[in-house]
Amino acid sequence: MVQWITNANIATMDADNPRAGSAVVNGKYFAYVGDETGAKACLESLKDPAVQTVDFQGKLMIPGFNDSHMHYLHYVKTKIHVDLVGTSSMAELIGRMRESYRSYDPGSGLWFVGEGWNQDYFEDEKRFPTRRDLDKITTEHPVMIQRACGHIGCLNSKALELFDMSTKEAVEYGKYAETDEAGDYTGVIKENLFDYFKSKLPAPSVETLTDMMIEYQKDMFEAGITSVQSDEYNYVPEGFFFTLQELLCIAAEERRLKLRLSSQALYFKPEALEHAFNKGYDHTFGNDTLHISATKLLADGSLGARTAYMRQPYADDPSTRGLLMFSQEELDKMVAISHRNNTPAIIHAIGDGAIQMCLDAIERAQKAMPYLKPRHGIVHCQVTDKAMIRRFKELDVVAYIQPVFIDYDMNIIYDRVGRDLAESSYAWKEYKELGIHHPFGTDCPVESFNPFLGIYCAVTRKGLHGNGPYLPEQAMSVEDAVYAYTAEGAYASGHEHVKGKIRAGMLADFAVLDRDLFHVSPEEIKDVKVERTYVGGECVFVRQAI
Repeated sequence: MVQWITNANIATMDADNPRAGSAVVNGKYFAYVGDETGAKACLESLKDPAVQTVDFQGKLMIPGFNDSHMHYLHYVKTKIHVDLVGTSSMAELIGRMRESYRSYDPGSGLWFVGEGWNQDYFEDEKRFPTRRDLDKITTEHPVMIQRACGHIGCLNSKALELFDMSTKEAVEYGKYAETDEAGDYTGVIKENLFDYFKSKLPAPSVETLTDMMIEYQKDMFEAGITSVQSDEYNYVPEGFFFTLQELLCIAAEERRLKLRLSSQALYFKPEALEHAFNKGYDHTFGNDTLHISATKLLADGSLGARTAYMRQPYADDPSTRGLLMFSQEELDKMVAISHRNNTPAIIHAIGDGAIQMCLDAIERAQKAMPYLKPRHGIVHCQVTDKAMIRRFKELDVVAYIQPVFIDYDMNIIYDRVGRDLAESSYAWKEYKELGIHHPFGTDCPVESFNPFLGIYCAVTRKGLHGNGPYLPEQAMSVEDAVYAYTAEGAYASGHEHVKGKIRAGMLADFAVLDRDLFHVSPEEIKDVKVERTYVGGECVFVRQAI
């Protein structure tokens, strides 16, 4: 099918042709982007008798958003979990769980799960919930709640009983399980142990999960998101991650899955990573809708939980520097395996200590195998100094940024790391000015997947309720923020030649907005809505007729 887009205000993100008023879509791709005269000439050359004309009535049209790092399947599974986002006290958390427990079906075989709480927002007790708190909900059935960051969980007594902490693999991660003065488990588990636990948790079948991922792609389309780069590994029944990938490939070929998914496949051990590569599950796997884009690794935890790994002790808790998931030697080995297979390693690292280790590991892999050029990256890269940022440029490391994080983090960063580090961190404009690739994302469901919230935070350096600004000198232009959410995201997944811009020859993935994002007040950015979303030339979401 040939479509003629007329009367549009097109922000292309293409430096060679930044603005246009008309475009021609031939099947899945743009055939022309420019003015009406050129569009008519293109249509004449195509000689298609059934051209569909679409008048956008002057509305702003931009490339589809590409969320560079989220947990899409985790987001989908929140649909069947208790929503604890916004709970303002321990009492409210327990009350919300108790209320939802009334409709819990033990016969499902699933545990009773809630997620999204943050103890820093509690008005009564600013602490992690424990098994004693969760036992107030039930002691008959297993209960688990997950902190908003995804790095801390809590189990009730029944869950602790069912989850055998004496197994060899669990014992290996035992330092991540809190104990009380008597040496008994409190129910609080962290980082690698929590990830191990989640991989063992009863879950819907892989077929059911596939159907859920297809069903809820509509939520992404409503936000103008056409591509996501997503870590799903821990949210699939154990051993079924690659089965899920294959089912999604089939769904894409059948046009049931239209959201473009780039899997950031998480690994904890070198043997598992080697096995995956030996089976052909590398960056060459998949199709134009679903593929494996990177090896995902976890180097540390989160700033809010004080598990992000710092070079120096936390300013507000000198007893800890956070938690490391790998030794330097182990991290070097994992990055080297991915590099040898020409697949990017993208590493979760928030604290400056973890980031330094990641940069060291990447540099060693590059020096050992300079003939390979995978686009390694660091996810989050929150706490940095200026020398560290310059290393990103020197090593050509991609910085995966979630600008909406400052909504919360600006309230704790000075207390956590002190003034000097706080004022050299979250330096997104500096990445841009140095020419460091810096794709934007959200880490959804840690934060909302709404890209306009991230754009607002990047442009204003304020929180979503107007607090701040935090380091206003790091504020970005709207144009740069949109580019980071579109073209930079395409670069991060290795697709900059086929998507991320509105250009002839590229995939016709785009969104039409209800107002001109580039000419509204900064405070209005949060309120922008998507009216239409297109993937491969197909309209997949309509808010209202244009």
